[in-house]
Amino acid sequence: MKRIVLAIVALGLGTQLSNAQIRTYTSNDEDSISCVQNLSLYIEFYKQKNYADAVKGWRKAAVTCPKSTESLWQNGISIFQNLAKAEKDAAAKDLLLDTLFWAYDQRIEHFGKEGYVLGRKGSDMAKYRKKDPKAANEVLMRSLELQGMKMEAGAMIYLYKTSLDLFKKGEIEKIALFDLYGRLAEISAHNINAAKSDAHVNAYTKAQENVDKMFVQVADCASLVEVFQPKYEATPDDAELLKRILKFMDKQDCTSEDLYQQAAVSLDKIEPSAESGYAIANGYAKKKQYGEALDYYTKAAERTDDNELKMKAYSKGAAVALASGRYSTAKSYALKMLSINPNSGDAYIMIGDAYAKGRKGCGDNECTKRAAYWAAVDKYAKAKSVDPSVADQAQSRINTYTAQFPKKEDCFFHGINDGDPYTLDCWIGETTTVRTRQ
Repeated sequence: MKRIVLAIVALGLGTQLSNAQIRTYTSNDEDSISCVQNLSLYIEFYKQKNYADAVKGWRKAAVTCPKSTESLWQNGISIFQNLAKAEKDAAAKDLLLDTLFWAYDQRIEHFGKEGYVLGRKGSDMAKYRKKDPKAANEVLMRSLELQGMKMEAGAMIYLYKTSLDLFKKGEIEKIALFDLYGRLAEISAHNINAAKSDAHVNAYTKAQENVDKMFVQVADCASLVEVFQPKYEATPDDAELLKRILKFMDKQDCTSEDLYQQAAVSLDKIEPSAESGYAIANGYAKKKQYGEALDYYTKAAERTDDNELKMKAYSKGAAVALASGRYSTAKSYALKMLSINPNSGDAYIMIGDAYAKGRKGCGDNECTKRAAYWAAVDKYAKAKSVDPSVADQAQSRINTYTAQFPKKEDCFFHGINDGDPYTLDCWIGETTTVRTRQ
């Protein structure tokens, strides 16, 4: 009779247990019946997200038949996560968390997958017990040892976060963060390259972005050189390594370091690209080798269809040209910016700066030698009208250069009056309107 009842109860579960085969692994019929009944009882409450009632049947099933199905432990972990989140009493919450971590251990004991489950457990330890990063870090490091390239994206984030916390507490050295960063970057790259779905790519991409944000908190220029120089010398043709070096040294404004330039040139030889050209140009600009910098900013822009990168290259090129007194070149770069974005206030400001600073040789008397200021102010006014984000910057320049307009009597002496059109016949080549000051 007991066997008949057991069979009927098990049959009644049907799809409620997701069609999983119920393996009770109990020593007698009474326990088997209790197991199936409690599995059925807790799962219904669990589906309704009634975790307070679900936990009662779950506890009995966990004791009676822990090997019945892996979902018993997966769902139990979810139950205690939700109960802990809702609990306001600190002591009660702590007990719930103890049970949560015990459930992770039980899942490993009965169903294996140690490295994978430890990644989940360590992440929850880091999330719910932030005051003890060491305990979580030890679990996550064990997960890394076991999982290697298969470590989950979320576990990577918490592993680096707990390591950073330990560094801030003085419990690990900075070099450990750099070494760990390298290992996690390899895992991210491997999984992104091997991904079979966009979700997988996105998960590891976001994980790496989070690790990157934490990494830069400790990555000063000297540390970057200390860590990456030996790696570069050992494998100077490793494109992924070169890209990481450039990425972080650029982000930390370490572009004047010799390593930055070495890595940029090496990458450009292996994979000539807009990114490598841009990196080399930045390095030359930092060293005030302006001619070489301008050459590579041009190459960077010509090598890509990415308008954002083109704009960065042209903008930097214009700035370098201005700094080195190449005013017509600065205007040329700015015009290329406007061909991509006609409402670029930065481009108009750069043209105005080029006119104001490059006015030498434009004009042959006290009035016309200051005519370039009219053209410059025109460009600043245009910048202000098309791009509100640069309005204050543009107005400041308008105020500065309006005060430099020629005197009224100087222009009148040469037959030039306010409101007259005037064409600058030098390299500027603009037609503007005469404006004077008293």
